[in-house]
Amino acid sequence: MAVTPAALSTTGELRKGWGVLLGAMLGCGLGVSSLPLYTAGVFMPALEAEFGWTRAQLSSAVLAFSLALAAASPVVGRLIDRIGVRRAATASILAAAACYWFLSSSLSGLEGFYAAHIAIPILGAAAAPVAYTRVVALHFSRMRGLAMGITLLGPSLAAATAPAFIAGVISEDGWQGGYLALAGLMLLMLPFLLLLKDTAKDAAPGEAAAEHAGVSLYTADESRRIFLTLMLALGLFSLGVGGPIVHLVPLLVDSGMTAVDAAAIAGLIGLAGIVGRLAGGALADRMFAPYILVAVALLAGAGCAMLATLGVAAAAPMAVAIGFSLGAEADMMGYLVSRYFPRSIYGRVFGWQYAAFISCVGLSPLMLGYTRDVYGNYAVGLGLCAALLVAAAGVFVILPRFRDVSTPPSQRTRS
Repeated sequence: MAVTPAALSTTGELRKGWGVLLGAMLGCGLGVSSLPLYTAGVFMPALEAEFGWTRAQLSSAVLAFSLALAAASPVVGRLIDRIGVRRAATASILAAAACYWFLSSSLSGLEGFYAAHIAIPILGAAAAPVAYTRVVALHFSRMRGLAMGITLLGPSLAAATAPAFIAGVISEDGWQGGYLALAGLMLLMLPFLLLLKDTAKDAAPGEAAAEHAGVSLYTADESRRIFLTLMLALGLFSLGVGGPIVHLVPLLVDSGMTAVDAAAIAGLIGLAGIVGRLAGGALADRMFAPYILVAVALLAGAGCAMLATLGVAAAAPMAVAIGFSLGAEADMMGYLVSRYFPRSIYGRVFGWQYAAFISCVGLSPLMLGYTRDVYGNYAVGLGLCAALLVAAAGVFVILPRFRDVSTPPSQRTRS
């Protein structure tokens, strides 16, 4: 079988960019958007026993963390576009590690606890996907979708390994040792920053020339419309999936399932997320990416509707549907930003999109918990989540086709 030029170009991208891909994947896994959030629950029993804080008080710190990260991401995205990923990420890693050292050595009251959980995402926001996906967008063209999927395996791997590791440290050295361990894990990323570069020698020449010059393939009005449409769609999607992920275990326990069995079903979300990241990224290189998001939004909506109507019997399929959909959606965010906007402004655009995403992920559990308190069950809330996901699919479907830099301006019409 003959090897085509396209296949050679694809193989060359992966061969030349493996270091960038490894560094970006580790950065996403060891950054402030992954380690703190996936391990927050592990600290709760020890902090509750030490200080007497309630679960609601401890959970409020997680919400404050998410909102602070959302607020910081657009600002940090602009900074990364100006000074590059290496310098910005180095400063963020050192600052976040210092905050965790403060928690381990000086924590004495709830005010300091909240202050640290606001400072960590603000100071550490450049050690997050807003930085690392930018590098991947610069270095991959033909295989950009799959490259994004591999990059965002980092958070999935962190979710699978970090809680157990930190729990073991806490059992031996207390919560103080746990926070020092988080600082150490973040600092492990520093040498891998050397793998990251802020130039793109491997991108398609025409595409690279246009994007690095800051030339948009769309008019200002078109770009603004795409920006707002994408933000709306991502926000609706996140509002629909964030709550079911957080409340799945308590929902199943309310239905009579044991906590152990409920946690086992919830674990399917992480496993399906890994598959969704890889599958979504690979498919994006072969078909129009918004159509993939339409499909996964409807899949997640069907999962919520099934759980609302069928109850526990639909828990496992719902967990798989939600996990797969969220994994694919996380890939598509960076991919779509890199296809619709010049890569010279990737950081600031992705920062705003990520802000919408993470804010709605934080708000969704409150929305679902509120409907449960009002109605005494999760059925109404899950129905609302399903409706939000259908609405997200309806917004994704109106996104315009990507434009080819080789197409003359006079022929660039929406399709």
